[in-house]
Amino acid sequence: MTKINHVAYSWSMIQLQTTLAGESADAPLFVDATAIEWSAERKSEPIYGLGGQPRGRGFGNIEYSASIELSYLAQVELRAKSEDGTMMGLGQFNLVISWVNDFAENVTTETVTLAECYFTQSGMDAKQDDTSITKSFDLHPYRIYTDASAQTSWSNELYAK
Repeated sequence: MTKINHVAYSWSMIQLQTTLAGESADAPLFVDATAIEWSAERKSEPIYGLGGQPRGRGFGNIEYSASIELSYLAQVELRAKSEDGTMMGLGQFNLVISWVNDFAENVTTETVTLAECYFTQSGMDAKQDDTSITKSFDLHPYRIYTDASAQTSWSNELYAK
């Protein structure tokens, strides 16, 4: 089990920051998120030769996916920042996921950047007896970076546009 100063990684350590206008450390936009998920997957297939046994392995493209679950209040606040009043009107943004351990004087141990995300839907899911209204949204990241050196190279590209 991975630990930070003897404390296991947990939901309470996650911080989310974006490049969307209007966000600040005092007013994070995704503070009401209830779930975050991301993955990177590379296509891999065995290459066969004589005898029907694999002789090698071939690799294809890497696909990135991510999603975030937001409270209805967070959705309302995001739509208010959009030019057209929808989540889709927010445009592209980066979502930075970091883990901060309060027991270690706010030391960030890892940062994952979901680069150039965008929403392709708005909506709501609610049913009788719900005590909290949330909905999961796909983020459609262009790339996912998991170390600081990669972030430096893409941030120069992104902001040079």
